[in-house]
Amino acid sequence: MSDTTLTSAPIDPKPRWWQVTVTDPGCRTDVRLGGLLVMGSVFLWLFAGPSLSAKFLMLGAVLLLWGVPAQAFQARKGRPGYPWKMGLAFALLGLAMTPDLRYREEPGGPLGVQIMAPALAVAGLWILAWWPLARRRVVEDA
Repeated sequence: MSDTTLTSAPIDPKPRWWQVTVTDPGCRTDVRLGGLLVMGSVFLWLFAGPSLSAKFLMLGAVLLLWGVPAQAFQARKGRPGYPWKMGLAFALLGLAMTPDLRYREEPGGPLGVQIMAPALAVAGLWILAWWPLARRRVVEDA
């Protein structure tokens, strides 16, 4: 019999390829939750219906409208974790999905677009619009 003790493995701060995330440590919770709700609303459209999906979208949009500028101003003072990867993913995927979500109510009728894909793209562009401000650091006098 050998005497073994359980020790915890050291935590690797760099994510591995299977641990890809769209937000980094330090990202505000309201931004993470808002992004999750906006992204979830796109995929819940067919399962939960447009009314519940639109409610998720509005709640997520409010959280992003408030949280992204707050994250950007805090990033200027040194807070890590600005979600530029989430903004890039939302913008690219929303723009790519928009042509696929076109529809006609009746043959030969006007062409419409489900609002969820453009809303995802707008949320991504909102996040990316604040990124240049977040990248600038405020130099404080000592």
